[in-house]
Amino acid sequence: MRKTLALILAILLLSALTACGQKEATAVGGWTLTEDAALTEEARGAFDKAMEGLVGVNYTPLALLGTQLVSGTNYSILCEATVVYPDAQPYYALVTVYQDLQGKAEVRNIVALDLGRIEETGMIEDSQPAGGPVLGGWTVDRDSYLEVPDGVMHLATQVVAGTNHAVLCKGWKLCFVYADTQGKTEILKTVPLDIAALSQPQA
Repeated sequence: MRKTLALILAILLLSALTACGQKEATAVGGWTLTEDAALTEEARGAFDKAMEGLVGVNYTPLALLGTQLVSGTNYSILCEATVVYPDAQPYYALVTVYQDLQGKAEVRNIVALDLGRIEETGMIEDSQPAGGPVLGGWTVDRDSYLEVPDGVMHLATQVVAGTNHAVLCKGWKLCFVYADTQGKTEILKTVPLDIAALSQPQA
C-alpha cells in the first residue's frame, strides 16, 4: 500500500513539474509586466553594461516596467534622459535593453516620450526632443505629489489655469491629471505604455 501511495505521489509530482514547464514555455517570448517599479539588480546590471560607451545623452533608470524571456532577457526601463550640452532640459525615454545568456548587454531600442504630444494625441510616437524642455510646456518634476488611483511615480507638470500632472500608473500607463487652483482633480487621459510595441526598433 505504501509503495502504491509513493508511486501515485511521484506521478503527481512529475505531472506538476511538467505542467509548470509547459506554463513557463508558453510565457517565453512574451512580456511580463512588473508588479512595482523597483529596478532589480539584474536589470540595473544589464542597463549599466548596455550604456557603456553610449555618448550624447545621459540616461538615468527610474522604473523597470517589464521583462521578456528570449535567449536571454529583454528589460523595458523608464529613464530620465538629458542631452549632454549646457542647460539641456531633461525628458523621459523608454529604453529596451537586451542581455544574452553570457551576460553581454546592448540597447535594443530607445523611444523618447514627448508628453505634450502624447497628451494631445493619446499616442506614443518616437519623437526625440532636441535637448530642449519637454514639448507642450511640460517640465520634468518627480518631487510633486498627487493622489491618483494606481499612481506610482509623479513625472511632470504643466502650468495652465491650474496644473496638469503626468503620473506613471500601474498597468503601465501615463495618467494625465488636471488639478485646479482649489485642489480638485480630474483625470484627463490615460495612455498605455505598450512595452511590447515600443521595444521594437523603428524601421
